[in-house]
Amino acid sequence: MPKNMRHIRPYKVFGLVEASPADRIVQLQLPPRRGAGGLTLLETCIVIAATNAVKARRAFEFGTFLGSTTLNLAVNIPEDGEVSTLDLDQASLAALSQHPEDAALTRTHFATRTLDFMGSRAAHKVKTLTGNSVTFDFSPWKDSIDLVFIDGGHDLLTVKADTEHAMEIVAKDTTSCILWHDYNNKDYPELSTYLDEMSASTPIFHVEDTMICLWFNDPTNAIRPRLGSTDQPRAA
Repeated sequence: MPKNMRHIRPYKVFGLVEASPADRIVQLQLPPRRGAGGLTLLETCIVIAATNAVKARRAFEFGTFLGSTTLNLAVNIPEDGEVSTLDLDQASLAALSQHPEDAALTRTHFATRTLDFMGSRAAHKVKTLTGNSVTFDFSPWKDSIDLVFIDGGHDLLTVKADTEHAMEIVAKDTTSCILWHDYNNKDYPELSTYLDEMSASTPIFHVEDTMICLWFNDPTNAIRPRLGSTDQPRAA
């Protein structure tokens, strides 16, 4: 299938934040480490910009890993907001056959005693969840999440399931957003192919110079034209 992915420059996402120059202030954790599995500073800024653009109060994260993105989401939502973050537990892991690159990241996750958001002033906004995202019961979050960030398992089965679950839990009556990480990552070609094929029927945007893709639920058609798409809103 030919690629239909829409590619945009980062400034297009930053431009969605409606605030004066003096008010375009966000909070950001400076990277505490190097290595695979995390986001670049630009990618983190894109996630935060999307969070602000949809005025997110409730966020859901697939793949906690070391808790850095969890923390950056938590400090950029209102005080009464909530970030639900889901990752594997040992029981779920035992029944899985993971992508080799994911298996290494999971070992790092389990070896980490303190996740980045723990002990922070935003820790009370974080709800940690454990289980296999493919079989997890997402019904309590149906149609209620303002922003979903998908960065869990990168095999095709998991990416497809996480995307379908994200479409179920994202808010439909208001502007909301789904983001995927690791698009065009050479270690995860199935993820990129899946999103390329999905983009034939769904207006997904890849942010250039990053591995981030975005989709907006845009019931008032206020977001996508500003990103360069004239597609009509699509109900999930």
